[in-house]
Parts: sequence; structure tokens; C-alpha cells
Amino acid sequence: MSRHDWRFEEVSDAGGAASSLRNELERLDVRRCLDAAARERPIHSAADVGCGYGRLTPVLAEVAARVVGFEREDELLARARRSQPGIEWVSIADLSSLPAPDGSFDLAMTFTVLQHVPDDAARSVLAEVRRIAAGGFALLVEETDPSLGAEIPPGWKGGMTRGRAVATYESWMASWRLRLSMPRRVEPGYSRKDVGTYMLFRSP
Repeated sequence: MSRHDWRFEEVSDAGGAASSLRNELERLDVRRCLDAAARERPIHSAADVGCGYGRLTPVLAEVAARVVGFEREDELLARARRSQPGIEWVSIADLSSLPAPDGSFDLAMTFTVLQHVPDDAARSVLAEVRRIAAGGFALLVEETDPSLGAEIPPGWKGGMTRGRAVATYESWMASWRLRLSMPRRVEPGYSRKDVGTYMLFRSP
């Protein structure tokens, strides 16, 4: 299966004031999840897996001394490096193979990443998330309406959105426990009410 190459224009479907409000709401909600995790154990290091141009990566830096953004798209990574030189940005070939030792992060996040890849690829990425955040947390923020993109066309390479139930992610996360679940908020007036779920998992 060939990959979909994401361009900057595809990363968000909001612009102007709507984009600003969405960013603020998402930053607030990521902070809520980080606060919940930090109440259980310190977050010294954090990874943003599939970080894009680093839109939400700086929120991780509010609690973690070391933050790494992993991204495969050179255009997006170049934007991240220009705008936020204080964060460690790492170019990767594949999200299912991250250049980091086992358990090297206290928390790893995917933000609307898994919803754009087929099931087998999503499970491979989650296996890598569990590996690098072993002993810590995984924050998954993904579309969770199973009716969204339920019919995957032949030859699909990831350029569309697939919703999966929270229960699906729970089963894929195996022995990790779901510690927090809350709806993703975006700007009022968006075309769909259900736009995903924040899911904070804790390693056994």
C-alpha cells in the first residue's frame, strides 16, 4: 500500500478565527490530559508522534523538560523547525519505526494521526507508541465515530479519515488502562458534532 504524502494545506480544515479558536480549545484539553497524567507520575519527557508542523507539540513542553516531535513529511517538519527551534524535531521514514529506546518517554501523543491510516498500520503505530512510552502514558486524540469512513475504498492509502470506537482503541492498547476519556472540542458551528475523543492510557 502506497503512502499518502500530506501537505500543509491538508493538515487542518479550519482557517482564520475558527482555526485560532480550535487551537485554543485543543490546547486547553491537552493540558487537562497532561495534568491528569502528572497527578499520577511526573512527566519528564514527551513525544508527539506524527507531529505535523508542531501545532500542539509546545503544550507538551509546558510539563516535560524534553520534548521530541516525530514526523515523516519534510515540508511540515521544516515549518516546525523554523517556528520552534527549541524543540527536538526528528525526521522519520515510518511512524511504526521510531528511533527511540524502549520506555524513553513518560508520555507519547498522537493527535488525529491514526484516523488517517488503515487498521493494520494504526496497530503498528500503537505498538511503537506503547514501546517508547512503556511505564508511562499514551494520549490518543482520534476520530471515534465508527460510521465515519466505515467504507474504505480499494487501494486506500490514508488520504481520508476513519473513525474507530473508543472500545476499539481500548482493545488495541491491550493491557494499558484507559484513565481518562473526553470529547474533543472544536469551534462552534463545525459541520459535525462528534469530532473525536481524548483517550489517556496508562501503561501497566
